[in-house]
Amino acid sequence: MTMGSVATTARTGPALVRVGDLAGRPRGLGFAADLDGTLITSHEAVDGLARLVLRWPGGEARVVEAADVTGLPHWDLALIRVQEPPPGAPGLVIAPDRAGPVRLLVGHDWADATLHAPGGPAVYTATDRYHRIEEALELRLAPGATAGLRLDAAHTGGPVVDPISGAALAVLTTALRAPGRPPGFAVPLHTAAAIEGQGPLVELLRRNGTEVPGYGTALNLAGVRTLAADSLAAAGVRATAHDRPELAAELVAFDRGSASVAALVGPPGTGRTTLLAAHAARRPPTVWLSGAALWPDDSGLRDAVGRALARADPDVAARTARAAGHPLLVVLDGPEEMPAELAARLPGWTRATADWLRAAGARLVLACRPEFWEHAGRLHPPGTLYGAPAGTLPAHLPIGDLGPGPASRARAAAGLDAAGLAPGEAAHPLSLRMLARIRAAQPAGAGGAPDRDEIFSAHLDLVALRLAETLAGGAADRHAATRAAARIHQAARRSALTGVLPRRAFDALFPWPGGWARAVLDQGLLRPSGADYRFADEEFADWLHGRHLAMDAALAAAARSGLPRHRAGALTQALLRHGRGRGAAALRGLLPLPAAEEPADRGWWAARLSRQVLPALPDARPLLAELRALADLVGAGTVPAEPFGPDFWRALSVEEDDRIDLLRRLLPADRGTHGPRYLGTVSELLAARPRQAPARLCRWFDDERPLRFAGEGEPPEDVTVASAAQALLHTHRRLAPDELTEALIDAGHPRADELLAELAHDEPAALCRAVERWAQDGRPERRAAAVDHGLRTAGRSPRALTDQDRGLLRYAARALLARPEDAALHPSACALLVQAAPVGEPGEGGKARGESGAGQGKAGVPRREGARYRGAAGPHG
Repeated sequence: MTMGSVATTARTGPALVRVGDLAGRPRGLGFAADLDGTLITSHEAVDGLARLVLRWPGGEARVVEAADVTGLPHWDLALIRVQEPPPGAPGLVIAPDRAGPVRLLVGHDWADATLHAPGGPAVYTATDRYHRIEEALELRLAPGATAGLRLDAAHTGGPVVDPISGAALAVLTTALRAPGRPPGFAVPLHTAAAIEGQGPLVELLRRNGTEVPGYGTALNLAGVRTLAADSLAAAGVRATAHDRPELAAELVAFDRGSASVAALVGPPGTGRTTLLAAHAARRPPTVWLSGAALWPDDSGLRDAVGRALARADPDVAARTARAAGHPLLVVLDGPEEMPAELAARLPGWTRATADWLRAAGARLVLACRPEFWEHAGRLHPPGTLYGAPAGTLPAHLPIGDLGPGPASRARAAAGLDAAGLAPGEAAHPLSLRMLARIRAAQPAGAGGAPDRDEIFSAHLDLVALRLAETLAGGAADRHAATRAAARIHQAARRSALTGVLPRRAFDALFPWPGGWARAVLDQGLLRPSGADYRFADEEFADWLHGRHLAMDAALAAAARSGLPRHRAGALTQALLRHGRGRGAAALRGLLPLPAAEEPADRGWWAARLSRQVLPALPDARPLLAELRALADLVGAGTVPAEPFGPDFWRALSVEEDDRIDLLRRLLPADRGTHGPRYLGTVSELLAARPRQAPARLCRWFDDERPLRFAGEGEPPEDVTVASAAQALLHTHRRLAPDELTEALIDAGHPRADELLAELAHDEPAALCRAVERWAQDGRPERRAAAVDHGLRTAGRSPRALTDQDRGLLRYAARALLARPEDAALHPSACALLVQAAPVGEPGEGGKARGESGAGQGKAGVPRREGARYRGAAGPHG
């Protein structure tokens, strides 16, 4: 029902049902009040009838038994339940009563009247008794119409209608009488229901408000839902299936909570719009807005909501929905697309929006990029946001690629196999959607495992081919597809910097005459965006714009704060294309890198572009000098660590030795025990490569920079990069103990000696094997170490060593005694031979029994550091 049809109904009157008896005598009128065809009439129209006949304007009739009539004689009302009403019988919206001009049916014509309120007492005489009605409203008509009412009771039960909205305000009665008052009374329905409190009339009016749309001054929940649904249809929003149960549950929880704003934040291509469209379709009333639907002079969200609701009053709509227990939800998709003039006034717009949401009881859900939300989210008042903060982003709901289960189901639904996709594409919603369409157009058995760049390129080729086929009315050759692709590239070139293709450029490239415009819109390549156009898929648009963006101009605009932050995606793609085509070294001096004490906006661009470009390079080794400088700045705290967390360094395409060195430079920036830490990343690398990593970590022993966090009760300076390396090596000592002891002895560092002493206590078998190896080494310093660590290990309680351990120590002692050039070591070797004697033989006890264990109690010995770091370093404690 449109606003135009409301006006027509008000002028001509609603379709009424005539009530009569079996003999054909008219008894009154009735009107439908819900979708089931339940009729409202006066009690006098049905009083005393065992059966009654109903006739609709189209000529159809129904006989109704008295059992299907609910009498409310104390209000002179009756409700008639019709089992099978004629199809298409419209219901009449019922609005709260008010004084003023009305219309009602008198004879065969609609007459003007005036309804007077508040009501006064009148008496209804039913067949069984009198009923006093305190709230009867007086109707004043022209003299001729009043006479008609007095002479023809067949008009009783008809609606008293608002001439503007067409809504029923009351029910006309002819049997009501009041001393000293002229005939012509009406029973106010909403007033009667409010006094009743509960019962069939209350329930019928509830159904009327949720099922029969009312507009204007009669706006009800059904009307708000219809107008909101029109906004979804106008935006082309369709309920698309999705597999995001966790996020869907979060949106339901937001609906039920006290927060007024929720932001679904994630990179483009992750299905933000799809998820919100599905939520909007099952959650009426929801108004759908895009950022492009906002106007430069909007004071707040309220203005745009009023336009989307066919200019219905947004305050009334929101209050109506809230009063019915279904708060109005506004979805703002892509707020980045708002006009630049409005974006410049975003703080004021946000304050006005927050005030309106609070006053009207409405809710707002946004779907946006992280670049928008990290700024815009901070503008909302405290306590209004739903979700949790993460890094630089205020409270929000994060959305990314699909989880394993949903991704598997999505691939199965699209007929795709994970083996047919490059790593990183098997769970990416946009890649799956595009590749499914590509595979459907290819011959059966088409192979390959395309990456995102290849998928987007194939999608572009397919769209160009489909455009050519549409314009040709059938099959098209390669040249036609090439010409179509050329127009698409030209559109990308003209919109590369701003993301917006002006209408004039659109009309020139894709003229409506000849079918170009309709073809590109039907293919879903471009979509209207306010008065202009944009590419429909944001991530694909970034990729395509990156191929045509003038990087120098874009980087200069970013440096002077003249480029919107949400254009970082297109600039990233341009830099990646440049780096992949010419090598990472070509980005030196072009890619902005973070520096200390930079202006905030320039620092943001440097951090964002570095964060997105460097991990995506197939080979970042040519930029190692820049990466080391960046790591030093982060480690020193002069550049924020947040954009460059462990995932960034883990994703870089560099050698593992270089990665571990970079992590060493970063380690002082570790801030606490919650969230990802660089130390945890080093622990993962050590666990993954236990034979190679120990030697790399031993190079950290000279790095005494303190970490900016400490264990409980310890000052920060007690936890250094060097002590952290000790703790990590101790924690992972059992993964490759022989490689660990060799790395420590090669290091020749006091901290390495301390850790070897600790291993003599914790891993004596590994030390015994090491002593046996070192005793046969050609290097004198190794043989001297064999004596030293052999005595330390043998000095433990004899029962702490196995027979095999003692045998290795004895073998080492004999090997040393057999070397004349080691005469200086022979006394110690003899002592080792005695201490390593089998249990029960001479040599047990003595010093071995009384020694407390070398290495304990030394300053810096990592046993307690190992306990402190064990949770971060891994499970191998």
